[in-house]
Amino acid sequence: MNSLRVLMVALLASILLFGQETPKPASRILLIEHVTLIDSTGAPPKPDVSVLIDGGKIKTIKQSSRAKSPSGALRIDATGKFLIAGLWDMHVHALSRNEPDRFFPLFIANGVTGIRDMGGDIPLREVARMKADFASGSQLGPELFAAGPILEGEHPFWPFSIAVKGPTDARRAVSQLVEEKADFLKVYNTLSRDSYLAIASLAKENRIPYVGHIPDSVTPAEASDLGQKSIEHLWGIPPYLASDPEQIKKMSAEADSAEDPKVAGNLYYKINQTVLASYDEKKAAALFAIFVHNHTSQTPTLVVLRSYATIHDAAHGKDPRNAYMSDDLRKFWDSMGGAPDPRNDEIQLRLFDHNIEIVKAMHAAGVPLLAGTDTPNPYTYPGFSLPEELQLLVSAGLSPMEALQTATIRAAAFLGVENRLGSVEEGKIANLLLLDANPLDDIQNLKRVHAVILRGNFLDRTKLDQLLAAQKKDPAQSH
Repeated sequence: MNSLRVLMVALLASILLFGQETPKPASRILLIEHVTLIDSTGAPPKPDVSVLIDGGKIKTIKQSSRAKSPSGALRIDATGKFLIAGLWDMHVHALSRNEPDRFFPLFIANGVTGIRDMGGDIPLREVARMKADFASGSQLGPELFAAGPILEGEHPFWPFSIAVKGPTDARRAVSQLVEEKADFLKVYNTLSRDSYLAIASLAKENRIPYVGHIPDSVTPAEASDLGQKSIEHLWGIPPYLASDPEQIKKMSAEADSAEDPKVAGNLYYKINQTVLASYDEKKAAALFAIFVHNHTSQTPTLVVLRSYATIHDAAHGKDPRNAYMSDDLRKFWDSMGGAPDPRNDEIQLRLFDHNIEIVKAMHAAGVPLLAGTDTPNPYTYPGFSLPEELQLLVSAGLSPMEALQTATIRAAAFLGVENRLGSVEEGKIANLLLLDANPLDDIQNLKRVHAVILRGNFLDRTKLDQLLAAQKKDPAQSH
């Protein structure tokens, strides 16, 4: 399958309203004692700290020798544990009616306390009610930022997208989404150039961010200059950084129109060879300087790019996390990738390695990065896959602290809520993660979740295991 277009077949599956009632703590006052604090500001870890939480917010952070326990506080001895901010997955599709409501508990049980949803079919008015219920504590769920329907071209790929045939449709669609209080606009690669330019202008006019894919008729540099706030999946960047991107576009058009699958497959293979063989470092440096100047964030979603690059690996089918996925979703995953083709499979792996190198160069240039998984695309698991994304970012040159920040303070800053979320500081909402091991020693220690604090509610390991167990299928009935 053409690696330049494979994400067009990404599944936007997910959940109904998650109706799990919030487990109520023994006390709204919580004291976490003798913990090592990693606050996500970039400061060194602070050992033997006590964190007082009251009314769902962090009230004080003190050395344990100076901390006092208020009367009636729930005291947690966290000796040997590590406290970090709750994690954000900045690219998910978890707001669709087509799946049972299993995603939100999986996010919470894995310490993902905030998500940026990039498109789904649950109406924004219902999303607003969900946000209110979660904030009040009447229901259990993460912080939500949502696009609602995706803005697509005249013939939408997704049934819940809004078709935008030109500037007039663009104004109507943007006005609708602004009125419905979308947190941002999600643009797609199926948009025409005129429609994309109109959306960019209208987003600026209405002071609403727009993010997403890039149409073939718009370069990554143009998208950045026009104000696109984030680019997902490195969309359009590898071919743009080839020495002759216009030739690649011509080859892509020819491949897309080819009636013979074998002819198309050979053309796509040549395109991928060209992308790999003609990377232009000077063009890359110039583009990344534009991203830095414009503060254009990149959400590489390396974990899903790796899944597509290894789509025929039999190990995917044996992953124990499949037990948390619906049968319909698993059937969709199993249908992806077409028939195995050793030649194509090999070049897909090389393209993935190339993407890692691009992210490494971006990071070295100072391009802002965000952590996202694109769950529930094939073999990306709600909550479970985020530590893998951070590990891939580390392999692309980020330090463990920098990788952690892409899913904490940088995510909150991107969303404009860093004054209340994204780090462990006094006055902020107590969305926190208590770990059994230090993530700065090994970012995979994010998987060693001891407890989650969600808006001040303490969910211990037993409660987290109950959330997981409730979503796990009976092995006898599994796919």
